[in-house]
Amino acid sequence: MSKKNFKNEINPAMQFISSPEESKPVPMKRNPLYIETKSKRFQLLLQPSLYNKLKDMAGQKGSSINDLIHTILEQAAKKNK
Repeated sequence: MSKKNFKNEINPAMQFISSPEESKPVPMKRNPLYIETKSKRFQLLLQPSLYNKLKDMAGQKGSSINDLIHTILEQAAKKNK
C-alpha cells in the first residue's frame, strides 16, 4: 500500500482552512470616551462624619463612594473651566 500524494491534487482539508487574503483584520476606531485607560491614585483623608455622609449619599444613588467623589470632582472641574 502506497502513501497518498497530494502534490497534484487539492487537499480536502484546505476547504476548511482560510487563507490570509480571505480574512483581513478590520481596523477598529478608538472610542473617545474610553481613551484614558490608566487611573491615578491618591489618598484622601476625611473626617469620619464626612465619610459617613458620603457613604449614605452613595448608597442612596446606588453607586460607590469612589464614583460619587469622582462625579463631584468632575463637576467642579467643569465649572472651573
